[in-house]
Amino acid sequence: MTHLETRNHDWLRANLRLAGLLAVIASFLFLSSLAVCGIALWSSGGLSAVAFLCSAGLGILSCIIGYVAFTAKQGRIFLEDSELMVRIGPASVEKLPLDAVECFFLGSQSLDRSGDSVASDEAAFRVGTLVVRVAERYGHLASGRRGPWACWEDGYLVVDGRWSEPLVVETLRRINGRLAVAKRQPVIDPCMSSGASEGCCG
Repeated sequence: MTHLETRNHDWLRANLRLAGLLAVIASFLFLSSLAVCGIALWSSGGLSAVAFLCSAGLGILSCIIGYVAFTAKQGRIFLEDSELMVRIGPASVEKLPLDAVECFFLGSQSLDRSGDSVASDEAAFRVGTLVVRVAERYGHLASGRRGPWACWEDGYLVVDGRWSEPLVVETLRRINGRLAVAKRQPVIDPCMSSGASEGCCG
């Protein structure tokens, strides 16, 4: 695997079924907003204030869900320059220096029927997680931020497996392999890589 591959591919992909479901809901709401307008115009020849507000509300809601659907299909973990990017939620990304990440390992989380974290003996079910282990000297990076897709727990960044591709042993090996490759790559001098000397030191 080359360094280019570690940068250009999502290390952990999203749950595409979730993104697809949200896209279907957004499309349904958008079509419903158009239908409300059409029915109002056909039945009364005009658009009443109630029909307008109902149509506008459905349209706005469809746009919001459509945006969430778009972000839901984006990779959960990926590499950008020398930083590991972990999506916490639709509009939130946690950035970690590559040197701060020691490894990834599989875990699990106990949840109640409403999806909130609980003690193991009170759990209604358990979900798989991907845990990002951060080096102790970078402990200050643990921001405590929480989101629907990932959160900080006891100094670890924990990715919820419900919103990602299946968390199996093969997935773990692939992600740790990409981490190892990325860490082995030397810093490339742009002057040497371009072959140009003008404007470069030395």
